[in-house]
Amino acid sequence: MKWKEVLKAHCGTQKTDEKMLYGGQKKLDKDKDGKITGKDFAMLRREKVKKNIEEEILEEVEDEGGALGMKNLKDIADKKKLKETLSSMEDRKIIFEHEDGDFYTHKPKREQKKRDD
Repeated sequence: MKWKEVLKAHCGTQKTDEKMLYGGQKKLDKDKDGKITGKDFAMLRREKVKKNIEEEILEEVEDEGGALGMKNLKDIADKKKLKETLSSMEDRKIIFEHEDGDFYTHKPKREQKKRDD
């Protein structure tokens, strides 16, 4: 819809079948097509699952004292989703992987010394 049509629709001078999104509805329109559809809700569900997996991983790391291995994470999600989430968290520097395969919420001191030298 062009801006003139939007203005006329908003003022009520032009009748249109297309309804505009208001307030919080715009946040639900994830694909930005101006409509709230099943596709938008599917995208929201994927986003929520990803956040829940990250939260569970961080809780598990905290419960284990700041470091843990993959065996501690196997019950959180299937292997593929878990690897994708861990990779994303590593890219954003939320967690770090030790050379032995353990995950930390901080850079291991041994690795920091090697990188500093």
